[in-house]
Amino acid sequence: MKDNQFTQKSTIINPITNEEPKSIVLFGAESSGKSTLTKELANYYNVFSNPEFSRLYLDTKMKYANYEDTNALTFDDVEPIAIGQICSENSTKELAISHNHSFYFLDTNLLTTYIYSRFIYKNVPFWLEKAIQNQNYSHYLLLKPNTKWEFDKQRASDEGRQFFYKKMKEELEKRNINYSEITELNEKRLQEAIKRIDFLF
Repeated sequence: MKDNQFTQKSTIINPITNEEPKSIVLFGAESSGKSTLTKELANYYNVFSNPEFSRLYLDTKMKYANYEDTNALTFDDVEPIAIGQICSENSTKELAISHNHSFYFLDTNLLTTYIYSRFIYKNVPFWLEKAIQNQNYSHYLLLKPNTKWEFDKQRASDEGRQFFYKKMKEELEKRNINYSEITELNEKRLQEAIKRIDFLF
C-alpha cells in the first residue's frame, strides 16, 4: 500500500467474464462502526455499498408509528426486515454487475438478523436458515466493538453490544465462514480494512 491510504482508487473493473463481483460483509454488533467503515471503503474503492435495512425499517416505523426506541420492533418485524435485506442486497449486487465492479460492500446481512432474532425473541422465521445458506459472500470483516459506544434510540447498551459481538464471532466460527477481525481504531481502522482487502483480492 502507498502511504496515502485515503486517496480514492479508480473503480475496479472486471474484464468481460462470467465472474460475479465479490461481496464483502461488514459484520458486528451495534455501535461498532460498521456503517461508517462501509461508506469509507465504498468511497475509497469507488464501488457500491448496501445499507443496513433494519435501520431504515426501524427509522420508518419510529417516524410514522410514533415509537421512541427499539421497543418498536417485535418478532413480527423480523420477516419483513429479512425480506427487505434480501431485496436490498440483490439490488446492490445488480448495480455492481451493471457497472462491472469487482466487488461491493454490505453493512450487515441476514446472519445478523438471524442472531438478533434468536437471542432477543427466542425464535427465528422458519425459512431464514435456508435463506442464509443460499447466500454466498466472499468475505466477512468482523468489527471488534472497541469504539466508544454511542447512544441512539435504536441501540440497547454497551453490555448488549459486547454480548452480541461474542455471539456473532461464535456463529462465524460454527459455520466455518471466512472472516478477518478488524481491531484498530479511528483512521487506522480504515487502513487495516484496506490492507486486508487488498491482500485477499
